[in-house]
Amino acid sequence: MGQRIQENVNLIGNIAVFSTDRSITGQEGRSYDQAPTGSNDPPTKLAARLFEGVADVVHVHAMSNTVSVQRGHDWDDHSLEAAKAIIEDLFVFYPPEMALSQDEMDDQLRDQNYNAAISHIREHNEDLWVIRVVPDEPLDSFLPGQYTTLALGYWEPRADAAIEEFEGDQREKLARRSYSVSSSVVDENGDLMPADPGDVEFYIVKVRPGEEETPALTPRIFMKGEGDRIFMGRKFTGHYTLEGVAPTDNVVFLATGTGEAPQNAMIAELLRREHRGKIISVVCVRYRKDLAYTDQQKILTNRYPNYHYLTLATREPDTIDHKVYIQDLVVSGRLEEELGAPLDPGTTHVYLCGNPSMIGLPSWDGDGTLLFPEVLGVCQILHERGFTISRRRERGNVHYEEYWKTRPDLE
Repeated sequence: MGQRIQENVNLIGNIAVFSTDRSITGQEGRSYDQAPTGSNDPPTKLAARLFEGVADVVHVHAMSNTVSVQRGHDWDDHSLEAAKAIIEDLFVFYPPEMALSQDEMDDQLRDQNYNAAISHIREHNEDLWVIRVVPDEPLDSFLPGQYTTLALGYWEPRADAAIEEFEGDQREKLARRSYSVSSSVVDENGDLMPADPGDVEFYIVKVRPGEEETPALTPRIFMKGEGDRIFMGRKFTGHYTLEGVAPTDNVVFLATGTGEAPQNAMIAELLRREHRGKIISVVCVRYRKDLAYTDQQKILTNRYPNYHYLTLATREPDTIDHKVYIQDLVVSGRLEEELGAPLDPGTTHVYLCGNPSMIGLPSWDGDGTLLFPEVLGVCQILHERGFTISRRRERGNVHYEEYWKTRPDLE
């Protein structure tokens, strides 16, 4: 059967160094510059799995109880979690004489992989849930606006009829995805949510199969109920935070769909701090039914005179012929009217999360010139008004959620 390897990891540039609780090799060490073949000893098997299962691996070195894995680019949460799972499972196997039924094997996989439980589900509609997840062990503190990973095994049932074909042992692995931490902002009594409620809230839309891609995780989440087990990453990360916001600054949150999630967590934090500047949250969706936090937002707007919540719907019968997108709101000056203050780069921070077309994130060429996409986005509009777009090593006053840039299921 085998036991899972326990490990710690340290990042040194683009090299992840895993320290394990047992030896993988002897003291001589083994190095691999490509996926090895032809041998089934532990270090060779591990190297082959790492090259296959983690994108952009260029070198693996194993010596005693240390495994060093180098990527061509910096490590991200997805790749790091994948590498950890591969190393942890190296010595897990199922001898023929101990063969289990499929249900028993699935239960065993859940025991081995899951570290949290779904404590609450608020089903806003059949495709939109607000869930809370409680970890088995208390989490370290994290900042409003940051994100972590949720995962379920490929062995779990789906809420749709999509057909999946698994290669090798993929069925025994986890389907992973990053989610920003959300917040209901107020509790059932109408009071602000505490900073550390003990469970973690996520805002999840069911992604339906498309012509080119079959979503792996959300159709499985939508088969779960309260009390069911799940994997939640213990590391929360991201630069999409309130760093640099002064107590009197005006703060503008612009989102599409579930991009509202991290905004809610930051709004709750600002109000707990008794923020004195003006705050506005604007959310654009296709249909009003896709807004899961309107009841909580009404309580906030009634209680806090410096806070305003505005929604835009683009496909309702009364809006489809005169759609207003977030870009239109900014260009027309209506955003400043709703905020009750000018969009002054000296006193305003703007947060963007959601559809990349709305954000319009530029690229930077070699001399630092910004190259904006063809479709006009908020970044370009604000840049032309004197705002500075944040970069990893340069904090500006226009902030965006990085992991949304490549998500396939944007609203």
